[in-house]
Amino acid sequence: METLVREKGVNSFQMFMTYKDLYMLRDSELYQVFRACRDIGAIARVHAENGELVAEGAKEALDLGITGPEGIEISRPEELEAEATHRVITIANRSTRIPLAHSPMHVPPLHTRPQPHACASAPAGKVVYAETTTAHATLTGLHYYHQDWFHAAAYVTVPPLRLDTNTSAYLMSLLAKHPPPWASPQAPHVPGTSLLGHRALWVPRFPDTVLPRGLALWVLHFPST
Repeated sequence: METLVREKGVNSFQMFMTYKDLYMLRDSELYQVFRACRDIGAIARVHAENGELVAEGAKEALDLGITGPEGIEISRPEELEAEATHRVITIANRSTRIPLAHSPMHVPPLHTRPQPHACASAPAGKVVYAETTTAHATLTGLHYYHQDWFHAAAYVTVPPLRLDTNTSAYLMSLLAKHPPPWASPQAPHVPGTSLLGHRALWVPRFPDTVLPRGLALWVLHFPST
């Protein structure tokens, strides 16, 4: 990590609290990475979801015979994001005796209403950046229940879109008041590839790309132009 920062210009490192048995880091591992980022002057980026409970939710969905795109929303309730966001901020704060003003943290993605409150509750002196995406600020998880499987699969992303139609409006209000970084997964929908997940709970992620991001924000803010 130090070589990447000092010699290659890398200034941030992405970590995951989900994707159990693949990318997921335990709390103690996150703690060590945060200390390393602090020491070398890098920004820690953390995908905050409770990976253990996400894995359990996926098992339960499959046991119930839920294998379609709706399973992504059922198995990953928003409280798992809120809990993980609060927990990772707490872990980061414990990684140093000095406030994290010297070691900022980036929490991508921010997709639920409780998450901003978790970020705002960070102890004084801690710098926590949150990020959302065009898809989560403009769409809802109702698409996962569309009768056309390909239509539903086109909206799969992690964390999933939410059923609460007020969530997207809330995220847009944050953009107006306290602009968060705005992102997109850069994964355009290619219908043929969705077949890979037709009989599984997990399908490729497709909702938005960098090209329509600016256009979507413009239309939402200036619909008459």
